[in-house]
Amino acid sequence: MRRIYHVARADFLQRVRSRRLLAVLAVVAYVGYLVNVGQIELAYQVADGHATTNFHGVNTAAFIGLKAGLTGSAVVLFGGFYLMKNTLERDRLHEVDTLVASTSVSDTAYLVGKWLSNIALGVVILLTLGFATITNHAVHGVGPTNPLPLLAPLFVLAFPVCALVGAVSLLFETSDRLSGTLGNISYLILATFSLAGLSATQSALPGAIPLWARAGDVMGHVAIYDLTADALLASVPDYGGGVPSIGTLDGDETFRYDGGSWPPWIYLQRAGLVVPAVAVVLGATALFERTPSFESSDGSGFVSRIAAKIPSVAWRGDAVEDETEPRSVDSISLTSVTDRDAGGFGRVVLAEVRLALRGQRWWWYVGALALAAGPILALANGGSSEAAVAPVRAIVLPLAFVWPIFVWSEMGVRTVRHRMTALVLSSRYARKQLVAEWLAGVVVAMGIGAGVLVTFVATGQTELLLGYAGGVFFAPSLAIATGIWSRSSWLFEVVYLMVWYVGPLNGAVPLDFVGSTAGSIERGVPLAFVGASLVLFGTALVRRRAEIQ
Repeated sequence: MRRIYHVARADFLQRVRSRRLLAVLAVVAYVGYLVNVGQIELAYQVADGHATTNFHGVNTAAFIGLKAGLTGSAVVLFGGFYLMKNTLERDRLHEVDTLVASTSVSDTAYLVGKWLSNIALGVVILLTLGFATITNHAVHGVGPTNPLPLLAPLFVLAFPVCALVGAVSLLFETSDRLSGTLGNISYLILATFSLAGLSATQSALPGAIPLWARAGDVMGHVAIYDLTADALLASVPDYGGGVPSIGTLDGDETFRYDGGSWPPWIYLQRAGLVVPAVAVVLGATALFERTPSFESSDGSGFVSRIAAKIPSVAWRGDAVEDETEPRSVDSISLTSVTDRDAGGFGRVVLAEVRLALRGQRWWWYVGALALAAGPILALANGGSSEAAVAPVRAIVLPLAFVWPIFVWSEMGVRTVRHRMTALVLSSRYARKQLVAEWLAGVVVAMGIGAGVLVTFVATGQTELLLGYAGGVFFAPSLAIATGIWSRSSWLFEVVYLMVWYVGPLNGAVPLDFVGSTAGSIERGVPLAFVGASLVLFGTALVRRRAEIQ
């Protein structure tokens, strides 16, 4: 226990010294403000024909506490993973893992300590949200500001989520395939899928909700439904059932919830979420390698791994170099540079494109080829313009501009990860290298979206090219701006995946930067994202100029 404590303490202290955490806590405090002023509402949606009325509770301390609890669960579930998952990577980057490997700390103690550090980070986020909730309720709330009903739901509902997300993030880090961009995408899908059980609660009052739906209630929707159903039915006797929704919902009508005793099943259900968390941490020890092997960048691709398995054969007459003999200085010295203008900017762009495309998994290349060639082949087989464009716009277009995320996530951070920043900044192409890296991301986007482009032009739907331009420019610009400022890829992956999930995938017009919906093209949303892309790329150039100086 002493070793676990010191592993957790050292990791937590390292995290709280980060300036990035201050920015995160500022955002969390702002979310707490939105909860209290009603910008984030917890409401029951009652449908009457084609009209929908939102019933939200009066902002008493008891109801604000429930809102804060569900908000905290959502923040940790969808954002906590990306904040917690770098705990092992940090040790590997600074070679602390090698030092720990030489001690008597076991793998289990090491991972449990890291898990407790993840939980501690989640607690800091919840405390910040709780402080903001109490402060803002004293100013904007209704009734007395009692800290207990304001804070208790926050920790009862959201703390088990911290334990579960902290364990999953640790498990993903111990797996080579899930520790990068693929893991970030997979977690977003997993987190979204964890809420699928809420569909069983629709059109059902609390007493009719199945036991499995109660047990699998990750965020606490069912618990809040059970607590507030009586207060809601007092105002809406004909309510048909269904858990409340949370978000930017306009409150049309209100009901009053003043708190009360909680049924014991809620405490048991929330505590039960810690059990799978412990199992996940113990399972991570089976995947964890204390001293992982590091492969060179040349051998990370599919073709390179195949080539590596082919044995080399030396002919009898060939001279075999004796590696036991020291090599002379002349044999290892670099060729002197006589022409520093050789190649030019075009060669830098070509090198960045090669770096962007190399080292991906074989299935990524197959998917990229299918997205680029599939629409062209479908168009060649015939069909009306509407029949050809509709599936491309609804399916291929969103996929084409999320598939290159494995390439874009490296933009702005590749030089930092490979410790080449000082070399790049001392070269003649310090600024041009950044421009070339951005152009490489644009070229990859254009290549994978080539089938979409050909389909739009061939069918005469040129107005859709605005969405194509939004997809081509927005992602590389966001990637290189967030990468060079944050020196990590997690910020881009989180922001871009959220925007892509809400916008192109689910059809939210204000965020549909690729024009997958008719409303986004009519309102010029992709054009606005093109403008935002230029601003983002400009901030990246400003950062590079500051680095040079």
